[in-house]
Amino acid sequence: MTAPSSLRHLAVATGRAVVIRRKHPSDALDDYRWRRDPDLARYDSREPLTLSFSEFYERFERDRLYQDPTRGSFSIDSPEGEHIGNVMYYNADEDRESAEFGISLGRDSDRGAGLGTEATVTFLRYLWDASPFRRIYLHTLDWNQRAERCFRRAGFDQTARVFRQDQWFLRMEVRREWWLMWDMEGRFAPSATPSAPPPSLPAPARPEPSGG
Repeated sequence: MTAPSSLRHLAVATGRAVVIRRKHPSDALDDYRWRRDPDLARYDSREPLTLSFSEFYERFERDRLYQDPTRGSFSIDSPEGEHIGNVMYYNADEDRESAEFGISLGRDSDRGAGLGTEATVTFLRYLWDASPFRRIYLHTLDWNQRAERCFRRAGFDQTARVFRQDQWFLRMEVRREWWLMWDMEGRFAPSATPSAPPPSLPAPARPEPSGG
């Protein structure tokens, strides 16, 4: 769905091919459709949404207007204003200065084209500037190699394998100081090649227990 031009004022970060902005009521229908999509649910290791739209919209508006301080959800738009996906942080921990990262692109045609990497890089720049986080981590299914490549290009590196919900996940993370240094070096510029990944972060000797 194409977002109204009036939503430009909600933008928090802009990349070459994506705009990250705050959520708006007009996003609800796209979000509802994507949450009901079995293929997208499989990538997120969850069941497709079964709520009615009215039930979903009530929850959507409550979350949008009264956001939990430990999480923040944003929309991803194309430069033309089309709503193409969502990006978020959650499980924010003030003491550990960390948060978990999540991203979803609604259409399969937008995946594998570099938009996920650019949205991740653009959102990380925003988080480092606007939040106290010093470490951002994520969990991605170990069979989702396309997502793993995307996250590695955006600066994440694997730190553990986690078994939960009867599936194996890769835990990946990035740290503020390293990431900002790589960004200053131009590692995440559009012309940068992904052939030389950033130095690996120290990894635990054994997989961590589930729930991390």
